[in-house]
Amino acid sequence: MIRELLFCIVLSFGGFGTVSRSGLIARNPLLAMTMLLPIGVAIYTFSSALVYAFGINQPIVGLCLMGILSIVELSKTKQTRTTLVMHFRSFLCSVTIATALLLITRVLVSPLLTFDSYKILLSGKSFGSSIFSFSSPELASFPFMITNFQTGSEIFNLPYTVYLPVVTGFLGIISAIIILSHLVTSSRRESTVFGISVLVILFAFGSVTYMLRMQLGYLNSHLLMAGFYSLGFTICLTKGSDLKKAFCPSLSALLIGSTAFIRMEGLLLTTLLIISFVSIEKLSRKDLRMFSLISLTVPVLWYVRLAIAGASGSTIISPRNTILMLLLAAGPLVLNWLRPSLKVLDLLPTITIIALGIIFCFLLLTRGQTIESGLIFLSNAVGTGYWGAFWWTFGPLAVVLLCFGPRIRNEIVWIMTIGGGLLLILLLGAIRRVPYRIGWGDSGNRMLVHIAPLAVLYIAVKVHAWFRIGNSSSKDGEKSVETETCPLNNETS
Repeated sequence: MIRELLFCIVLSFGGFGTVSRSGLIARNPLLAMTMLLPIGVAIYTFSSALVYAFGINQPIVGLCLMGILSIVELSKTKQTRTTLVMHFRSFLCSVTIATALLLITRVLVSPLLTFDSYKILLSGKSFGSSIFSFSSPELASFPFMITNFQTGSEIFNLPYTVYLPVVTGFLGIISAIIILSHLVTSSRRESTVFGISVLVILFAFGSVTYMLRMQLGYLNSHLLMAGFYSLGFTICLTKGSDLKKAFCPSLSALLIGSTAFIRMEGLLLTTLLIISFVSIEKLSRKDLRMFSLISLTVPVLWYVRLAIAGASGSTIISPRNTILMLLLAAGPLVLNWLRPSLKVLDLLPTITIIALGIIFCFLLLTRGQTIESGLIFLSNAVGTGYWGAFWWTFGPLAVVLLCFGPRIRNEIVWIMTIGGGLLLILLLGAIRRVPYRIGWGDSGNRMLVHIAPLAVLYIAVKVHAWFRIGNSSSKDGEKSVETETCPLNNETS
């Protein structure tokens, strides 16, 4: 336990420099505390992938590179005695929060290791050894971030680490809730009530829903993806708020790009987040260069090395598929670079949803497996996948609020991020070697975890907007519709 805490402290320090320089601690101390560990993990993942991509098979080098980067960022931060004390206090509070969550999770939940979990352990232990090779099927079968956690555990003499990835993903979800609660209203009281309400709902359903509860002890990367996917998306929504100054293109690119390493289909979800980002905030060419450099350079180096080595361990990762996914991820950034195509970016979320829908319909007509996988996926979501009442509750609510609820700003981006993620799961079931299978362990059923927090957040924002409409005549001092995440009428949506 002590060694895992030490690993946690080192990773938190890895994010400390970036958070300090961004100014997030001064703007929102609580958010800074919850984001230290996820940002540190993202930097550790990027630095390790970069080290291995250049042929340096030494796990400690990636960890040291993360620490050096944090120290450099701290040295560039303007510090007075007051700010130094405030930053140090925030770091201690962040470590305390992460430690408390680690202890609580360890006490409440036993580790759950499946066959894939043991394969992840073996893959992680191969880094730094003589058997490491980019042509290894395991390297193309299991995501890098979770295997890199296991590699890091070797440095700290741990047999494996289960709870640290879980806490990282959980803190990512909490950070997303804090960001969204800050965006929906300027009232601190309303913001607090909104955030606590969403947390209580997630906690209530998480405690009685097996598929969510098991993630707390499951050695896999689903809760990690849920955390980073939710956090990356909510960062896309910060345009026009005071948080935007803290979430500069480089920090946004780091968190969005890190999703490429969390799951084997991560590049596809990264593409959805990049589309969300550039459609909401069209970047200048200077910012676009920085965003592209951070979000795609390391994933490109990593996946190109896999492609060159001919790594092929799953339906998703093969040399051809890897190149196609990288081109898809780069596409929205190319459109942003070409000035005449800037207007297309406004329509890109709609185009994406329509394109994914057309592809799915085409596969329905041409591949019988599409129907089989789709029906099994639906069966798992509502019955056989151990989701309990979760999707029976939030599925119909989301549809009803989408059709009859008030319009919210950037709603099409919400629809693309959640609905596009859902369509991607169905498409992956259509093209894999064998269809999805009945049971909680099916990969399509497990991938539902990735979009579950965002589905709850979407419903919460829609309900909040509905209440605002009802009370708008008696409220003063709200944000203008230019900076409001949830506008009060349809005209600004």
